[in-house]
Amino acid sequence: MYGALPFRRYDEAEERDEFHEQIIQQDAKFQEDKQKLSRGSLIFLVVLAVFSVIGAVAFFSGTTTVATLYSGATTLDIAPEKSLLLYITAENEYGQYSGKYSWLNDVEGSQLVEPYKTTTLTAGGPKVAASNGYSWTWTTTYDDTVYTGSSVDIVFTKTGVYSVTLTGKSSTMDDVTFTTNLICKYVKRELRALTDDDRAAFVGAAHKMWKYDDETGREKYGDKFTSMATFVEEHALASNDVKCDQFHEGSGFFTHHFALSQAFEASLRAINPAVTLPYWDFTIEGQTIEDAGQNPSYFLEITPFFTDDWFGEVDENNHIINSKFAGASMPKVDEESIVTPNSYGYIRSYWNNNNDEEVTRHFFDVCGVEPTRKTIPSCSTHYDVMNTKSLGKFQILSPSDGHGPLHVQFGGIYGDCIQGYQDFISKWSDVLNADMTTDEINSIGYDPKTWEFGLTGSPRLQMIEKEVMGEYFHIYRSLWRSHMCSRDGTPNLLTCPESCADDATTSECKCQVEGLDDGSTDWEDVYYCVLSSEKNRNLFNAVFSSEFLEDLVKFVSTTSIYEGEMLEAASPADITFWVIHPTIERLLAAKRNTEVTDFGGASFTEWSPRDGNSEEWYSYSYYTLEENENSFWPEAYTCVGHADSDPALPSALQWLDGFEELADTDGDGTISNWEYYIAMDPNNVDGVDYVFDNFEWSHCDGVVDSTR
Repeated sequence: MYGALPFRRYDEAEERDEFHEQIIQQDAKFQEDKQKLSRGSLIFLVVLAVFSVIGAVAFFSGTTTVATLYSGATTLDIAPEKSLLLYITAENEYGQYSGKYSWLNDVEGSQLVEPYKTTTLTAGGPKVAASNGYSWTWTTTYDDTVYTGSSVDIVFTKTGVYSVTLTGKSSTMDDVTFTTNLICKYVKRELRALTDDDRAAFVGAAHKMWKYDDETGREKYGDKFTSMATFVEEHALASNDVKCDQFHEGSGFFTHHFALSQAFEASLRAINPAVTLPYWDFTIEGQTIEDAGQNPSYFLEITPFFTDDWFGEVDENNHIINSKFAGASMPKVDEESIVTPNSYGYIRSYWNNNNDEEVTRHFFDVCGVEPTRKTIPSCSTHYDVMNTKSLGKFQILSPSDGHGPLHVQFGGIYGDCIQGYQDFISKWSDVLNADMTTDEINSIGYDPKTWEFGLTGSPRLQMIEKEVMGEYFHIYRSLWRSHMCSRDGTPNLLTCPESCADDATTSECKCQVEGLDDGSTDWEDVYYCVLSSEKNRNLFNAVFSSEFLEDLVKFVSTTSIYEGEMLEAASPADITFWVIHPTIERLLAAKRNTEVTDFGGASFTEWSPRDGNSEEWYSYSYYTLEENENSFWPEAYTCVGHADSDPALPSALQWLDGFEELADTDGDGTISNWEYYIAMDPNNVDGVDYVFDNFEWSHCDGVVDSTR
């Protein structure tokens, strides 16, 4: 672990000789006493001596069943008092750590402890349980303090690997000694597992990043403090280039977002060094929704986190009304900003002309339609991410299947498009509400057996809601980056006013494809951005008239919208952004962890070797262009951020203490995507200074089918 102190491994040969000597002494005493005992007592002592020898031999042979004594497992193959004369347990308010990491087995008896928590070290084994008058002392390489008693409390304030020695002295028995390691790391827990005190500490520390700017925060908490305004600006800066998204729609997503999480944690610890960033296993909600056969919006009925204690409820204006994050404000650009804001000067996506001064959430709704295809990830979804056969496949699946629907459902789209959509479907109600027949479906070249929109219940309306409204956020962004989708390659079809007064209405300050109004743009060129896949265009061409399609394109391209923060470049402004990405990091840690063998009881494809350090990085961005691939930008273009050598984190943000020394292996002062990935190897005890609480998905037991 970076910043770790050196530790001493005990000398196994020396310890073995000491234990053998104890066995010899016990046997000699037994020989002396046996003449005084009855035959029944003799048999009892023989059995006791045999168990003592077996225990000692098992201890020194590294028998797997004995090793479970140190792992914090709740089920033991051999009871401690029958296998070891002496051992140590470490506990805090969460109990004994039970996560699986290979380095916990490097030195027998190793225990994981947490910084800034009261750790209770307890001596165990027959030597402690027996009434033999031992007095106990503890020494560690953490400090020079000598602790006394069979159970002692220690508070560590620095991560590292420390040696601990427990010594028992008795006036009637030989001294006994046990030495092992205490590995001090932060533990990331699922939100539901946090104590009330840890929950309050986390939301309280996080809130300070919304409360203070960089200058004020660093005066109070030190140089590692980063304001939320800076996080939002850096995320938007990477996302708001019309030719490139450095963080999304490419293979660099997971390293960038895990690195952002680390920078957020560095700021958290600057505020309160006892706090670590937890994770939200939203597949618990996702699986509940799936089991109940409900739509995604059922999420709000079952989750405990949109409450005053956690992340806040929202009102009819899409504002957070309670919790520490109530009324959280959106940053505006200043004279030092280099990011392009929206027309009102707010640091949001260029195309999101939302002039609200507060963070907004428009739950589970896109212009009046629930995007039901954006299902909350469930057990099977995350199993598929975990089961990927290569790092490259993980890179592509983790942003979409891993967590993408949460951004859509928590952010949402609203504004003039709500009424605009109602006007559109009212105008075309006769078409959209009509049933379809099997003959009609056959006539347009489709098989009624595989037709997914049904025959009754407004099948054409379902087509619009699923293929257009359900993808509205993608469409709107694509209209801005239209060089990637328009039929003739025209760039910047969607334009926004350069600036607008704070009180300007949406009709006075809206983004739109102006060329559709003045006739300079052919609607069919725009149509290729509204329906980007040829399959969908063929389907819509077969079902709808050109008049209908032109009207659809104009509605989508000229109607003003607002996007909630989680759906656009300012997503870090919503606290929920910060607790969903560690969930994906936990999946990758489990994938690489040599001790993890299943996901919810289902085996998964293991990389070879398991740590993934021999995997090949997949360099890909949707926005990278070959020479002459685009008529408006004929030169070859590479969207940076997604290659193995690209920086994992913007230089304006902070790493955790010591991480740069660990990860910057080529010494160039920058941690690349690949260097970051290697440094995150969960099998390295000297790696990152935190662990996950467990790699268990009990809510997925019996749910995942690994034979699919």
